[in-house]
Amino acid sequence: MATSILDKQPLVSVIIVTHNRKRDVVECVDSVLRSSYKPIEVIVVDNASTDGTEEELRTRYAGKIKLIKSDKNLYAAGGRNLGAKSAGGEYLLFIDSDNTVARDMVSNMVEGFIRNKDLAIGMSGPFMYYKSEPRRLSWVNNKMSLLTSITLFEGSGEIDNGQYSKYDFIRVHHIPNVFMMPKAAFEEVGGIDEDYVMHYEESDLAEKLKRRGLAIVLFPRAKVWHNVSLGRKEGHKSFKGENPKMVYFVSRNRIIFMRKNSSGIRLFLFMAIFNNIFLLYNLALLSFYGKFALWKPALKGYLDGLFMPLVNR
Repeated sequence: MATSILDKQPLVSVIIVTHNRKRDVVECVDSVLRSSYKPIEVIVVDNASTDGTEEELRTRYAGKIKLIKSDKNLYAAGGRNLGAKSAGGEYLLFIDSDNTVARDMVSNMVEGFIRNKDLAIGMSGPFMYYKSEPRRLSWVNNKMSLLTSITLFEGSGEIDNGQYSKYDFIRVHHIPNVFMMPKAAFEEVGGIDEDYVMHYEESDLAEKLKRRGLAIVLFPRAKVWHNVSLGRKEGHKSFKGENPKMVYFVSRNRIIFMRKNSSGIRLFLFMAIFNNIFLLYNLALLSFYGKFALWKPALKGYLDGLFMPLVNR
């Protein structure tokens, strides 16, 4: 790094979990290997892909990455935990496989941790942009309510004209998609809660870190491009029926998240009022799109969310 504030560059373990995204994961790994920050080990967890991902990665990156093949799909939570077990870095950098990172993203994030060591950062993320419009921001801040469970995103869809360059960091509530954390913090909270399988596991991880007094921040100088459609909202997309499995997990995991992280009057009001509003809204949305067959996973997710035993509360 040309202007590094580090006397010694700590090893960063980059953990990429993928499932049937051969083209995306190749672009992701290529971008990571082009990083200006060199103390990197790249760990790819192939979650039982059937599209030739494993063969492509072994051929293309022999000796350059550590490839872990899972015989079953462990999804986001299990795949990340599996990758972390093989990580030797002081920092863990989790990247979803449909992202490409800026050449200086890793260096900016590591330097951000060191530069703000008095802040006790538990998790950091880069500014995320749309791959199809490289200057359009996905979001720059978020606020999550432990009463309603609603997350409000600020700055969604803005064009980056340098308006955030004055900030060294921005404090946020949680970070999806791409995030870095000290391995010590990851181990202290017991890794990622596999009760979630996928969806809300990143929010839960952030809550556990915040309860330990650790900060969650974005570093505006660090940049990543996400290969998703403009303005996509995961929950709304799933209830249009494009991702049937997510119908179940969106319904279930919102409730599990609140059971694990809210309490008292806030949890009571969520269960009594807001949770039922979400159920009615989701069923109405499925009906609007003519996806009546998906009422069953939506209702099953709702009931499982209410009654599923919580292993890691």
